[in-house]
Amino acid sequence: MKLTILRESEPHPCGYLPDRLAVHQESLAIDLNAAEYRQLVDYGFRRFGRGLFRPRCPSCQKCIPIRIPVRDFCPSRSQKRNFTQNSHCLELRIETVSDAGDQKELLANLHQKFHLMQTGGKGWPAQSDLDSARFVETMVEQPFPVEVWHYWYKGEVVASGYVDALPDGLSAIYFLYDPKVRSLGPGIFNVLSLIREARSRGLEFLFLGFWVPGSVSMAYKATFSPAEILSSRGHWIPLDTKKRVDPFPPHS
Repeated sequence: MKLTILRESEPHPCGYLPDRLAVHQESLAIDLNAAEYRQLVDYGFRRFGRGLFRPRCPSCQKCIPIRIPVRDFCPSRSQKRNFTQNSHCLELRIETVSDAGDQKELLANLHQKFHLMQTGGKGWPAQSDLDSARFVETMVEQPFPVEVWHYWYKGEVVASGYVDALPDGLSAIYFLYDPKVRSLGPGIFNVLSLIREARSRGLEFLFLGFWVPGSVSMAYKATFSPAEILSSRGHWIPLDTKKRVDPFPPHS
């Protein structure tokens, strides 16, 4: 493992809770493999390309790492319905992220459509074609091989997700989809597909990144049960379904 010096970012607007400022500890992975990154996950780190980060906001602890023990997962009625319906119309094809021009163009176009929808619906900052191209280039520049999950619908790719294959689980990095299939619930179907694939590979967990109580866009992660969250003491503990609003209230 070879990383740059861990540094702290300047306070900046939080991407999850707009009334707050966020501070991250950040580093750059010069040399890192999947097993080494898995160790960092237990310290609360996430990865985007070669960039590693974890929240260190002085007055907020709402970015909580969450994972699903896939063997114990029990889908809700609506999740079962989602999986059954989408299994008949969305075809999953898994590739390795590459520098191929056609893959990059496909993902850049999908990224632009997805963010345009989020800008209008959730107030995300507007993204240009150049921003989308930069996003794809960042995801191509990986410290170890990464999977890209394409979902095909009526002959075209309508959703894609970046996925890390770790020693004991799959880790969802980023997911985006075409607004025209929003009514199908592609995000939920992607998580259910990840759980199913992790089971088939004999893995233990699906890592879903940060769950943020109070953030509408992150609320869905706590609907997959049972789930485990990383406590402030660095231990994975069961998520109490009665505390989904805020398991770590201030001064707890």
